[in-house]
Amino acid sequence: MLVRLVVLCLVAACGAGKPQCPLVEPATPGAPFLWKAHKGGAIVWLYGTIHDVGLDGVPKTARDAFEASPRLVSELGDATPDPDVFRKHARNTGKGIDQLLPSDDWYDLRDALLGKVKEDDLRRAKPWYAMSLLSMHLGPTKGPSMDTQLAEKAGEAGKPVEALEQWEEQLALLDNAVGVADLQEAIRARKTMKCDLARMINAYRAGDTETMQALLVIPRTRDTLLTPRNKKWLPAIEKQFAQGGAFVAVGLGHLLGDAGLVALLKQAGYTVERLPR
Repeated sequence: MLVRLVVLCLVAACGAGKPQCPLVEPATPGAPFLWKAHKGGAIVWLYGTIHDVGLDGVPKTARDAFEASPRLVSELGDATPDPDVFRKHARNTGKGIDQLLPSDDWYDLRDALLGKVKEDDLRRAKPWYAMSLLSMHLGPTKGPSMDTQLAEKAGEAGKPVEALEQWEEQLALLDNAVGVADLQEAIRARKTMKCDLARMINAYRAGDTETMQALLVIPRTRDTLLTPRNKKWLPAIEKQFAQGGAFVAVGLGHLLGDAGLVALLKQAGYTVERLPR
């Protein structure tokens, strides 16, 4: 899910330099980002989540599919990272980002997170972690993510919760995929971040596939943060058909595009249909 926070920062960075970005009114709900996959037997539901919306953003059609499914499968399941492992990946033991960034960018980052993150901790943060802090504290919404709340609901209902990858894999991926230049762009986009992410949430609620794909399936992240993981997850998702089906909830970017999970399952011979509104 930290990958999602970083991607949201990159999405907001696309709006850098705009002089003004007023917030938009909530969109009329459209078709949910929910697909039904089957091959004559058990059903696997594919639901695309986004980080800055909680459980109240899951439409009734998707909630019904979740409740009817025997298990939940998500990126990280219900696991939480080991604090020592997290620190290892999030903390920079070399030069601090105050030395890696141009002075103006460092002071802008520091001031943007003033009172929210200790300056010494921020100085030692790796670029991806600093980006996730920006997204977390400056984004349009606060509180638990959709993925976290779905895992909690599954636990309350006694449903098994399975993970597609481990925290350490995700943290190592961020270590390698996000650099100082990415952080610079996010810092410079911070003043319009709230609005840009609110517009993305609007497109999500409207079921606007074209807009969401343009925002989430972008060259700078597709070949590092999306495509390889989709291919790695596919066998684990296919196993769910033999186990009686499942509700698979992953970041929406993983479902869209020619290398998304929807396309990969179709290529593997499954019937995959998006549900209407």
